[in-house]
Amino acid sequence: MVVIEAENNSSSLGTKLLVNYVFTDQVSSLSLSDITSDFDPIIREIVESKEFTAKEGSMSVIHNTAGSSIKRVLLLGMGDRKNLESEKTRNLTGKVVNKSKELATDEFVIVPFKDIDNEQISAIVEGIKLSDYSFSNYKKDEDRTDLNQVRILTGNDLGAIQNIIKHSSVLSDAVIFTRDISNLPPNDCSPKVLANLSEKLSSDPKIKVRVIDKEEMESYGFGGILAVGRGSSSSPKLIVIEYSGSTKNDKPIVVVGKAVTFDTGGISIKPSEKMEEMKYDKCGGCNVIGIMKAISDLDFKTNVIGIIPAVENMPSGDSYRPGDIIRMYNNKTVEVLNTDAEGRIILGDALAFAVKTFAPQAIIDMATLTGAAIVALGSNVAALVGNSRDLVTKILEYSNQTGEKIWELPLFDEYKEQLKSSNADIKNIGGRGGGAITAAAFLSYFVGDTPWVHLDIAGTAWNQDGTKEKTYNPKGATGFGIRTIVKFIASHNAS
Repeated sequence: MVVIEAENNSSSLGTKLLVNYVFTDQVSSLSLSDITSDFDPIIREIVESKEFTAKEGSMSVIHNTAGSSIKRVLLLGMGDRKNLESEKTRNLTGKVVNKSKELATDEFVIVPFKDIDNEQISAIVEGIKLSDYSFSNYKKDEDRTDLNQVRILTGNDLGAIQNIIKHSSVLSDAVIFTRDISNLPPNDCSPKVLANLSEKLSSDPKIKVRVIDKEEMESYGFGGILAVGRGSSSSPKLIVIEYSGSTKNDKPIVVVGKAVTFDTGGISIKPSEKMEEMKYDKCGGCNVIGIMKAISDLDFKTNVIGIIPAVENMPSGDSYRPGDIIRMYNNKTVEVLNTDAEGRIILGDALAFAVKTFAPQAIIDMATLTGAAIVALGSNVAALVGNSRDLVTKILEYSNQTGEKIWELPLFDEYKEQLKSSNADIKNIGGRGGGAITAAAFLSYFVGDTPWVHLDIAGTAWNQDGTKEKTYNPKGATGFGIRTIVKFIASHNAS
C-alpha cells in the first residue's frame, strides 16, 4: 500500500518522477528553478510552442537528458484556478497515478500549487490512495507496477501537512478495506464471514462487537431478518459494533447498513442478466464496517454504533413468499408482495432495534435499496430521504466537500399512502411510482421521531453501466458514502 509523506523542498531532491500542478495563469512564468534548473529550457520550449497550455487534465512528460537525480517531470494541467475544487484535484491526481504506472514508476514527488489549503491536500492524498486500488485477491497481474511511495513537497508547515496526510490516508485506507470486502464473491462472503470480519475490529479496546445469531433473533422477534434469510443455508446475522469514544451518557450516532451477501430476489427471482452483480447488495453493510474502522483508527471522541443486518436472499422450499405477512421487531406487520424488496425488510428490523436499544441522537442508513433510485438519478448520484432538516442539510454539506454526490428526494405523506395494506399494517412495495421514495417511506415506520437519513446507494456503490468515470474509483465497489459520513461524525468529535 502506497505511503504518502510530506517533505521540505530540497535542492538535492532525487526522484524518478517530479509532478508539477500548473494553472493556466502560471504557464508563461513556469519554472522549476527552486528545485532544479535542468528542465527549464525544455519547459520554455513546450510552453512557447503551446504544446502544454495547462488545460484541465492535460499532461506533458519531460525526460531529463542532463543526468540529474530527477529523471522525469510531469506537468499536470489544472485549468483555470478560479474553477478549482477538491473533486477536480482528486480526479486529476488519479490521472497522475495512472500515468506513473504507465511509466513503470513505483514512486513520485508532487510539487503542489502555492497557497494550497487543507481540503486540497486531502484531495491529493485521496486521489493517490483511491486510484491506486485494484481488487487482486483472486488474480495476480504480473505486469502491474506497485506504487510504493509519494512525497509531497511543502514549505514550513511540514508537521501540520503531515497530520492532514495521515488523517486522509487513514480514511482512504478504510475505503480500500471496504472495497476489498464489498468485492468478495458470494461463495467467500456469507453473513457469517461478514460477522467474522467485523469481529476483528474489536482489537481496539473501545470497540465491542456483538453478533446476534438466528436462535437469539428468534427470541427477540426479528421477524423481518429471519424471514428474508430463511431460504438460505447460510444463517442470517445481526452484527452490532459499538464504539465508545465518549462518556456513556452521550447519545450515540447510529449507522445502519444493508448487507445482503447475495440477492437472487428470492421467490420473486431476478433476471439472470447481471445477477452476478448482486454480490454488491452487501455494500451498505460493508460501508458500516469501513466507517467503524475509520473512526477507530482516527480515535474519535464520540460514541458511534454500527448495525449490519446480514442475510442471503435465496429461493428454496423454506423461502418466504409473496403473500406472507411478517411481524417485525417493533411489532408492525408487513405484507410481502415481492420478495426482491427484501432490503427494506431487514433494515426495518435493524432500525427499530437501534431506536429501542440505543436511543440515538441520529440514525443514518446506507443501502443498495432500489433500482428506482438509478432510474431517477442515474449511476453517479445517491438518493437521500430524511425526517430531519438539520441532519439532511449537514449530510448534503459534507457530500459537497467529498465529491460523493447526493440528492434529496421528498418524503410526503402521499408516499406512505402507497404502502397501505388491506391485510397488514403496511406492504413492502408501493407500486412503480416513486419507488425509491416509497422504499424510504417504508423505513420511516421504524425510526419514529429519531432524526434519520436514508441513503440509497444502489447506483453509486459500484461502477456499472452509465457510471461517469472517476480515476479514483477503479472497477468494482467504490466505498461511496464512507468519506461523507465520517466527515459528519467528525463534526461531533469531542463536542
